[in-house]
Amino acid sequence: MNTRASICSIIAVATLLLLSACAPIRTETVSVHHARSSLLNNTVDFGWDGGAVRPDLLRSMGVDLMIHRATRGGTKSDVDYSRREHAARTAGLKWGAYHYVNRAGNLQPQIDRFIHEVSATAWRNGTTTYPVMMVLDNEGRDRVSWSQLAWAAQHLRAHTGVWPLLYCSVPLPGTSAFAQQERELEALSGAQSQILKSCGLWVPRYGEQTSTHMTFSVPRVFGTWTFWQYCGDIGGRPRTALLGPEFSGNVGGAYTRSGGSASLRHFCDRNFFNGSHGAFEKFYRTHSSPVSAWR
Repeated sequence: MNTRASICSIIAVATLLLLSACAPIRTETVSVHHARSSLLNNTVDFGWDGGAVRPDLLRSMGVDLMIHRATRGGTKSDVDYSRREHAARTAGLKWGAYHYVNRAGNLQPQIDRFIHEVSATAWRNGTTTYPVMMVLDNEGRDRVSWSQLAWAAQHLRAHTGVWPLLYCSVPLPGTSAFAQQERELEALSGAQSQILKSCGLWVPRYGEQTSTHMTFSVPRVFGTWTFWQYCGDIGGRPRTALLGPEFSGNVGGAYTRSGGSASLRHFCDRNFFNGSHGAFEKFYRTHSSPVSAWR
């Protein structure tokens, strides 16, 4: 190879590296070793299913935080939310509430209804002095744009005084959905990017790989991810990216699903926190507030 060709090759590689470093979405790979040694496996989440949850048993297994769907779209409320909120508080678990965003409906009424439902439940259950972490679930075909999500997060903060956590599905490179999200992220203003970073990212990624590693996408505006939903049930059977029974999602008698496949009866969504227990406590403290303090 001649000198000119070598220089051109070096420039091309450097350009590719620079473009990659500036890309709005990066990929990250997590190994089983890192998950076991450095991540906190202490969070579960639920939606409506009519089953039985034993928060006291979950706590004995090392679970610190239980996140539950409160509302969906513009009209639906989760009938399991109230009784499970009360039971989790009684067991001493931290609590989070999430709203499943639906792009088909006006966003502001959805968020206002979410705030109202969580607040009304806390007043009924006598738990208004306990902190609650608000979460926006933005995924799949129902998702809104990143700029709309930033607006919703700011609207929530105006009422609760703290930033919500954002659960977002971000596809891997090479798909049309990935390209669309890149365009949305590139169009964000500086203020919108700062809002997203302040919220923290909860990323779902499980089932597609059954090796000792998992790769997922992280928008650069967040810096890094905060929670990773590593296990759930899809395709009629539980799957996990990480080998070993402790990563199976099976919590035994702590959760019994109502109906459905018997093989899924005791499986629930489980999540890692990206950091130490002290970092987790700080994140929860700065991203939750009691209903009694809401505006």
